[in-house]
Amino acid sequence: MERLYGVPLTDLDSIRSLVSSPENSLITALNVWFGSLLSCESFHADVHAGNLWLLRDGRIGFLDFGIVGRISPKTWDAMEVFLASIATEEYESMASALIQMGATNRDELDTEIVVATARGPNSDRTAVAANVVVDERQMNALFLDLVRVSESYGLKFPREFALLMKQLLYFDRYTRLLAPNLNMLQDQRISVVSNRRMNRYKDSFN
Repeated sequence: MERLYGVPLTDLDSIRSLVSSPENSLITALNVWFGSLLSCESFHADVHAGNLWLLRDGRIGFLDFGIVGRISPKTWDAMEVFLASIATEEYESMASALIQMGATNRDELDTEIVVATARGPNSDRTAVAANVVVDERQMNALFLDLVRVSESYGLKFPREFALLMKQLLYFDRYTRLLAPNLNMLQDQRISVVSNRRMNRYKDSFN
């Protein structure tokens, strides 16, 4: 066991005193976490500020693995589509990804119903454009709206999906603090397999 000395990723002043580029430190944290999703049997599923530190020597420290998640290849593949659909506001792809995750046993589910609801009166409030820094309240609102819409049509979110979304909300907060101009879903410095798929989505709308 090793004692770690550092500061939470929300302590911007202290982070600036330790490293010249808080953004690079955040990118390292993102690469480590996304890498665990792709290469490890489990991932850290509670990355709040008390559990994610910048250490005095510049390394990133993940603390307290009391909550971990496991993600199946099928769910991760669907999650890639889901994240890409958020970045591009493709509601039909978003609905299809939920079905692929196993949120329903009905293959004939009418995705157009979910799409129409997502584009309803609240769409302006919850839409997440690819070229803006997302407010955490917007992300929470989008997630809650998706849960509400999906449950109203009999869909049920897999536990691993909810855990993943919660961690992404934490990282969105760190992004707004440490790298306001960074888009963690599309930045090429972040080594996520989904970047390739997101680029295909992005290119299809250019």
